[in-house]
Amino acid sequence: MATNRQTWKGTFQDNLSQIFLMLALFFNPFGFDAVQYSLILLTGSLWKANFVLYCIAGLFFGVYMWFTKRLNKFGKTD
Repeated sequence: MATNRQTWKGTFQDNLSQIFLMLALFFNPFGFDAVQYSLILLTGSLWKANFVLYCIAGLFFGVYMWFTKRLNKFGKTD
């Protein structure tokens, strides 16, 4: 019988990966009018504002996937 010992580092990375997933979903540009409007005012273009939001969402999705792969690499199973 294999036991799965969760270390504090694994728990921290698991929690951090969930936070990055939530941030990625928040910065997804659909429906976040206040952020979208402020970026339109800041950049002066709808296309640039959308690009900024997609880049932020992509960054957080990438960090989430990196943490998930890193945790699976060290033997954490759900």
